[in-house]
Amino acid sequence: METKKWLYFATQADEANLNGIDDVVCLPADNLVSISPTANNTVALYFKSVKDNSPLAAYDSVVLDTVVGDAFEVANELVRYINKTAPTDGFIVVADDVTTQDPGDATITAVYAHRSITGVNAINISADVLTKHDFGWGLHVGITPTAQPSDDATLAVNTHYNFATGSALSYRIPAATAGRAGDWISILYTARINDGVAHDFTTTTDTSFALGSLIRVPAGPSARSGFIDVAVAADNVLTITGANDGDGGIGTRLMLRNLTGKINGWAVECIVEGEDDCTAASADTIFS
Repeated sequence: METKKWLYFATQADEANLNGIDDVVCLPADNLVSISPTANNTVALYFKSVKDNSPLAAYDSVVLDTVVGDAFEVANELVRYINKTAPTDGFIVVADDVTTQDPGDATITAVYAHRSITGVNAINISADVLTKHDFGWGLHVGITPTAQPSDDATLAVNTHYNFATGSALSYRIPAATAGRAGDWISILYTARINDGVAHDFTTTTDTSFALGSLIRVPAGPSARSGFIDVAVAADNVLTITGANDGDGGIGTRLMLRNLTGKINGWAVECIVEGEDDCTAASADTIFS
């Protein structure tokens, strides 16, 4: 059976304080994807997420304090140290800040894989990210909703909102480049939009929603036939306009997904429910 190599990091001087994954962690060497400086005296090791839902979860990282200017020496030695055959049990201590051992509070020496490593600066484990996003309502389940923000607010990523205000409001979508692929925003209307009132959603710096983003209006009785508007180049505003017996009813929902982490990366699916008798045709609910 092949021996798997595991890399050990601890960032507390007293072993009694190692009480969470942000204090001590053992990560598979196979999950290491890069080593790079974050300052002239720190080097970060990036790993595939322990949440096991890549690519939606951000990379985990361990940041090491180093001697100024020794990023190359640290990276070079770590690669050599990981790739050599010893230790045969696969357990490799990269950086262990513990100097007080429990039980007994014995004094021990901190252990580092290279003399230029001076300590563990931080252990960063990514937040859990849900992977189910096939439906516009998928992320509403099991997530504590956030109250509807005030007018002209920028919506927060990885947040589900319940909208309960029917008056005219405008919101901004943060730049896709400010986040990463897999970020999302979901919105559920728990109250109707007032008649003739618009709710606008505008990208902050992106010039367009991702091509193929859509607004879908389910068919109803009478004049309310099914309607779809599909985003094209330069469509960076989504408007839902409330109407008696028409658009903007309770249950209207939006799911925004950052597909790329690059400009124009936000895709949106918007399902517009009808109000009251749901008999009026969709009007003024559109991309622009």
